[in-house]
Amino acid sequence: MQNDMQGRERTAPVAIVVNGPSSSGKSTLCKALQERLSLLAGADLGSVFARVAFDDIALMLPENRYSRRFVQLQGRDPDLVVSREPHDGLAAFEYPEERGVDGTAPDEARVRLRLSPYSRRLLTGVHLGWGEHLRLGTNLVIDHYLQESDWCDEVLGMLRDAGAAVLLVGVHCSIEELERREAARADGGVEGRPRGLARSSNELCHAHGLDYDVNVWTDRESTAESVEAIVALLASRRSGGLGDTGGR
Repeated sequence: MQNDMQGRERTAPVAIVVNGPSSSGKSTLCKALQERLSLLAGADLGSVFARVAFDDIALMLPENRYSRRFVQLQGRDPDLVVSREPHDGLAAFEYPEERGVDGTAPDEARVRLRLSPYSRRLLTGVHLGWGEHLRLGTNLVIDHYLQESDWCDEVLGMLRDAGAAVLLVGVHCSIEELERREAARADGGVEGRPRGLARSSNELCHAHGLDYDVNVWTDRESTAESVEAIVALLASRRSGGLGDTGGR
């Protein structure tokens, strides 16, 4: 029985969950990690990792349902979207300012992504889809932004249900560097983000008590160094039998 369990652990699909705030460099890290793992897989296609991301839901939405603020950050005409004013219920997502410490006034230094009920359902579907990929035996690098506790619970539940072997990666960066990167992204490109999202998400996405297997600091180490830290831990876990489904 023990040998049978170890065999299942060795063949379990692997999910590397990379969680960190906006502008922390998650997407750059995940792409480099996927490419490194692909090289290590060699001719074994079964060991290749597919890369999926929280941001994939944006590709599922009609662009005229984007928030006016987001469209403006892209340097486009906000009148092209259905929403006529912020928070009128017609956009698929918004960036409201967080309340101040006293709860009575908005804090302009922090904004928080708010999904509409429609977009929240899309996110659940995306999470469940990742579970199906894992059940089919596909290894995943998951680029996520676990802002809300229910998002985190949903992802952890999906991973458990899929029987995946999980490696949790926490991505960290100083608030000064996060805000510098955030300001640099507000350049009219598709990657633009509203000012204040980095600060808010930095406080929120690591607030769920996750027990990370490895932590990386993107303002202190290169992408290659972060990738190698993850790859080294993955190799050691594989040699010992990857059976942990992660959690808190």
